[in-house]
Amino acid sequence: MRTDFPVVIYGASGYTGRLVAEHLRELGMPFVAAGRNRERIEESLRLVPGIESARYEIVEVEHTVEDLVKLFTGRKVVCNTVGPFMRYNLEVAEACLRTGVHYLDTTGEQSAILQLDEHFGREFAKAGLVMVPSTAYMYGLSEIGARYCLENPGVDSLRMHGIGNAVPTVASAQTILDAVRHPCYYLKDRELVRYPGIENGKISTPSGEVLVTSNWGGSSNPIWFRNDGRVRNCKMDVAIWNQELYKKELELERAYKVQLQWLPEGQLRGVLDRMATGITPATPPREARQVHRSIDICFATGNNVAVKSTIFSTGGYLTTGLLQAYAATRLAVETPRVTGLRSPSEVFGHRELMGALQSFGYVSIKVEQVA
Repeated sequence: MRTDFPVVIYGASGYTGRLVAEHLRELGMPFVAAGRNRERIEESLRLVPGIESARYEIVEVEHTVEDLVKLFTGRKVVCNTVGPFMRYNLEVAEACLRTGVHYLDTTGEQSAILQLDEHFGREFAKAGLVMVPSTAYMYGLSEIGARYCLENPGVDSLRMHGIGNAVPTVASAQTILDAVRHPCYYLKDRELVRYPGIENGKISTPSGEVLVTSNWGGSSNPIWFRNDGRVRNCKMDVAIWNQELYKKELELERAYKVQLQWLPEGQLRGVLDRMATGITPATPPREARQVHRSIDICFATGNNVAVKSTIFSTGGYLTTGLLQAYAATRLAVETPRVTGLRSPSEVFGHRELMGALQSFGYVSIKVEQVA
């Protein structure tokens, strides 16, 4: 067992990978920074504050199961930040399974999560391993708020809203557009029900501003709560302060249904990626915590009970970096209490995750008994 560097950041040259490295350094956890281009990884890590005091090594690796198996052998956990995940997550998960390594990623795509479950969910459970997608701001934070509400007996329905202010990374922009062509679901009477297409709504912010929302791929929460006997209904939408993003999503949906869906897969990916470049042409600058603020609301109801949780957070990608680093640190030294495909709160505890986020000053939470 290579206990000297138990954590692998796969995709370390990217925006999110760099933030995972930053928080692993803060938590004192040694790591391997891995990706396809050593020079790009070195360039990225030079931007990490205090990197000179971190314990890490850099490994250049191809995106094949065989090469990833060589890298993962003897490790404890992999933080996968390589997206779009629908395209690239299976090779990483298979290599984790072969080497007995826990799997984390940052995706909120329902299609990518269901893909992992279909291919490897049972195998990971049998092996005593966990796969934990959405170990990220989207939608790990909203799940925490929902679980605070579920501490109240009688709650059975979750209506969730996210309000964010962020510039998506290159891979996130690709994911947003890629997700349009995959089905997404909400939970109704304990059954996953497919959205017929992009569903828009409206939400009033705490300051009274009205924003248009989108189902935005449905979020991971209906997937997590489909197996929770307390929950009958779960639905989530997202509003972005930059309202141009939901308009671009609608434009792409129309273009996909009318023109793009007939293209061969290889050609279609190229078209979608060029459209994503129009949203985010290059790696965005590091988040400013005084600017990139988010609000996650869960209104939870039952027959005669209503509870509302509101989470105020700053720096969605910073939050993601910490969640990944905290989760990896836990898995590097603990045996998880559950196995298989699981949510972040199921594996690490919603109150424990909130405590870690609060310790860095990234979030605050308010829980109100409404009825």
